[in-house]
Amino acid sequence: MEKRIQLLDIALDSVSTKDAVECTVRYLEEEGSRVVYLVNSETLFLLKKEQEWKSLVAESELILPANANVSASIDHVLGHKRESFFLESYIDAVLDYSIEMGHEMLIVAENESKFTFMQESIHEKRPLVTISGVYMTETEQSLGHIVNEINSVAPDILLFALNEQEQLTILKQYRNQINAGLMLFTGNTLYNQAVSESQVPQSIEKLKIGNLYKWFRMGGRWKAFWANVKIKFHLKQLGKEDDE
Repeated sequence: MEKRIQLLDIALDSVSTKDAVECTVRYLEEEGSRVVYLVNSETLFLLKKEQEWKSLVAESELILPANANVSASIDHVLGHKRESFFLESYIDAVLDYSIEMGHEMLIVAENESKFTFMQESIHEKRPLVTISGVYMTETEQSLGHIVNEINSVAPDILLFALNEQEQLTILKQYRNQINAGLMLFTGNTLYNQAVSESQVPQSIEKLKIGNLYKWFRMGGRWKAFWANVKIKFHLKQLGKEDDE
């Protein structure tokens, strides 16, 4: 991508929702395997610590902001507000296009419960879609076993919904062994989107704490909160250094 910029020395693509969708659709139409990586604040700090992970993510065809804080940080580095990128709209557009084209889709989740929750959320909007899944069980299947299950399906679009360390480990060890058209590394994004769109139980709704209930259900919220604070602090410090 031509519009890739550096955020804390990590390359990200500064593209609009429309451009990101068009690029992803083109990848799905082409032969070969492509990677789209959604980067949150936690990812940025993990990549700063591990050069090999950083280099592998940098080879992705698209590196996109996974939350509003990273998106706002890109604007901060650019010094102006860029054309908007909305993650939820991007994911919806990619899923809708894949359904329209009859693509085989597969989710890799941390456990069966999270997979079922994401699957049901997708079915709410798209009742005719068929989407399968594999997941790390309580007996902790090896990553090699998970890759074998993926390759037995050979999906057109493969959605990783794992914690950051697991995703980066898979990218490092199995990038060239996975048989999938588009690999979309979403971290907690896909699950959190399903939580935000889900209905709150009546008992919780009566207490008027629906938003708080959803906040606690979302994956890695405390870790994400502190990572976001650290990003803002680092950018502020860099701003002070530039002024000196």
